[in-house]
Amino acid sequence: MSKNPKLYYTAGELADLFELPKQTLLYYDKMGILSPEFISENNYRHYSLKQYLILEVILNMRKLGIPISKIKEYLEERSIDSLQALLQAKDRECEEIIVRNEKIRESRLDQITVTFRRAKRFLLSPVPPECSGDESIKILARHNLNVFSKEHFKEKAVGWLADKDCFLAGEYSRPLAYFSSVNPDYHGKMECYTRPSGLYMTQRFQGTFREHVQELAEFFKAYMQRNKLHAVDNLYIMPLKNHWMTPKPEEYIYQISLRVEPDEN
Repeated sequence: MSKNPKLYYTAGELADLFELPKQTLLYYDKMGILSPEFISENNYRHYSLKQYLILEVILNMRKLGIPISKIKEYLEERSIDSLQALLQAKDRECEEIIVRNEKIRESRLDQITVTFRRAKRFLLSPVPPECSGDESIKILARHNLNVFSKEHFKEKAVGWLADKDCFLAGEYSRPLAYFSSVNPDYHGKMECYTRPSGLYMTQRFQGTFREHVQELAEFFKAYMQRNKLHAVDNLYIMPLKNHWMTPKPEEYIYQISLRVEPDEN
């Protein structure tokens, strides 16, 4: 029996009900969480009340930052218990963010520490040497888009690598690459880089890296000279407090890390 299209929502009508672009419905169909009830001979996609209700669930869960894969699992087996488990997991994630932000608030600034760090994998977006400033921002935008769309990433902060020689000369240089933390089991298409294990000098400071690069370089060089250390890798720069938390760049907090080794003599 053929279905009467008048009894269903078209993709445009359903999108309008939630003030969404139609492309969002296509994306949810591609991800396997919301398919149309049927597609007519003229290729119009038609949705029933059932799909309307499912879309309401999807959009509210997305507002909570729940990843698509978890929403898909929930829709396949909806129950009070599974909803409670999903929301409790989100509560724990929010608590972890609060704890991390409290550590940032309480962190001691302008103090160098040297600690051993294990090897760690990062998602990496290299910036070619010939890139202009505008092209570098485009690379950062693409990096952010990929990072924010993956459930593998526990931390969404995006840092960058800077040339150690330029840094130690007190010169600001363009990023060599943008990076983000990634789980060990990540097998996506984007390039991954393993930060080597070893001793890392670390310092947290307030303000922007560009404005403080000279004084930071002097601190690092003086510390390495006193403790007979030398740098063996490029500089890692990671924002701890940025535009997500304050509109004032002078209130930003960054952490810079440099892998070092003892001098042989």
